[in-house]
Amino acid sequence: MAQLLAIIAILLYLFSTYRQISVIYASDATRRADVLYMGAIATLFHGVSWFLPVIQSGAQVFSFFSVGSLIALVISALIITSAIKKPLENLFLGIFPMAALLLLLNLLAPSTTNVPSQWSAGVTAHIVLSIIAYSILTIAAFQAVMLLVQNRQLKQKHLSGIMRILPPLQTMDRLLFEMLSVGTAILTLAIASGFIFLDNIFAQHLVHKTVFTLVAWGILSFLVFAHWRFGWRGNVASKWTLVGISFLILAYFGSKLVLEIILHKV
Repeated sequence: MAQLLAIIAILLYLFSTYRQISVIYASDATRRADVLYMGAIATLFHGVSWFLPVIQSGAQVFSFFSVGSLIALVISALIITSAIKKPLENLFLGIFPMAALLLLLNLLAPSTTNVPSQWSAGVTAHIVLSIIAYSILTIAAFQAVMLLVQNRQLKQKHLSGIMRILPPLQTMDRLLFEMLSVGTAILTLAIASGFIFLDNIFAQHLVHKTVFTLVAWGILSFLVFAHWRFGWRGNVASKWTLVGISFLILAYFGSKLVLEIILHKV
């Protein structure tokens, strides 16, 4: 059942992406509603397909692809909810295919590594905060890419295609820093909870993750401060956003990729 729902979710994600592409060229509000509707159903099926095995087995699966699929689920849910009131639907072009790909990889490479569902409240809070922070900051990365594209298109005076439906640069900048501010704040809480509730956070198997996370946090925190104090925005802010979030991705997925996929260690 879970596999069937996952396949349906993948198809809906891809069809929603196709519909969003058609919105760019047709500027049809009805099609925009269709994209939101299908994306919401895809996310619902994605969520059920992920949590159903967890409920049935009574254990959490936190393998490389499973965590990737879970983060993609949270990202999709956040972006669909936000897009109801904010002009973020163009981010679907990157987020929905990413969610479909991670869901497919998790489907093709199911994990045999289960973690008993007996965590302390502190560890649970750390995990939840970390996933939410990763998700919001990943959305910020997609927003930064869109901002770079918009700046480049404006400089080259290309005012067709996606440029016709993107919000003004000031709005795009504001949305980026709203995401960065919220994501960095939650990341701060996640890091603090890790130091408080996790045993030996600088242990050999965690040291790379910890260091990369702290580097990412430092870059993103300074970027938020520089925007507030010095007015950083545009291409400079977008590029540093991508640098900071790249370190964050390396912090978790890089170390987990090496341990699980390359070295075959849990």
